[in-house]
Amino acid sequence: MRNGTALIGIFGFVLQAGAQEITTPAESAAAPDAAPPPIVAPHEEAPAPTEAQATQTPAPQPSPTIAPEHAAEHARLATANALFTAVFQDDTARVRELLAAGADPNITMPVPVDPAVAELFRPTVLNYFLSGERGLTPLMVAATLGYLGMAEMLLQAGADPNARTKRHGTNALWLAGYKGHTGVTKLLLGIQPGSEPDRMRIEVDLGAQTAQLFVDEVAEDTVPISSGRKGYPTPKGEFVVTNKHRHWRSTLYGSSMPYYLRLSCRAFGLHAGQLPGYPASHGCIRLHKKDAQELFERVPVGTVVVIK
Repeated sequence: MRNGTALIGIFGFVLQAGAQEITTPAESAAAPDAAPPPIVAPHEEAPAPTEAQATQTPAPQPSPTIAPEHAAEHARLATANALFTAVFQDDTARVRELLAAGADPNITMPVPVDPAVAELFRPTVLNYFLSGERGLTPLMVAATLGYLGMAEMLLQAGADPNARTKRHGTNALWLAGYKGHTGVTKLLLGIQPGSEPDRMRIEVDLGAQTAQLFVDEVAEDTVPISSGRKGYPTPKGEFVVTNKHRHWRSTLYGSSMPYYLRLSCRAFGLHAGQLPGYPASHGCIRLHKKDAQELFERVPVGTVVVIK
């Protein structure tokens, strides 16, 4: 179980809006008329309670009355807030308990947002969904934070991986890819251990300006590339092929990008293009047409691409 307070310090980043194609503990207090405990110095013992103190029973406090017609909605909101809190804290035991009790894994973030939930989300990228978007689901929260086990549990309970937010149509896959959570991205793509994409890997060496395909850890031919030029660096890290387009045109620069392998739902990937012998792209990884075509035909969605 992760502590919500610790997570607040971890996730301090800002989400750029725009989807690509292809989520309190109860306070205990003494009754107002209960006698306060005596203040005892470190070297003293607490005096024994008087008979009146020992037998005193706090007066019962009236519970707020909820109109019958609002009771169901009140219960739904309470369950939703509990579920989003538990998912954010990666509390799998609590989430399992809520789901077993009938919580809907596809429920969306209540509006207006509960203040306690807002306090948890505010220092993280999820803060955007408190005001700028609607339709956030528990699975989207798990995907954004990279909680693989939590995402698996929600999917098994019937969470819809294709659910999208109202304004930008963002889904869990895009959020996982955008934040670089390879394991969750592959899970949402349905990639099984030992499957064809799981057995493949592409490694891109920006220094050597080369790309190489590995199948079952056996390296195949190395091919030349052209990566991002100065001012347009190609991102480094581990990515996943999330989309394949035989014919694609850049929505940013209008240029043709045949045999396009989009990486982690982002605005870059591998495609055919001109190779002048040095980094010359806007951030994508260009290959000779024959190499791009061969990779396109062989590499399935879900293949990991390591750029270093």
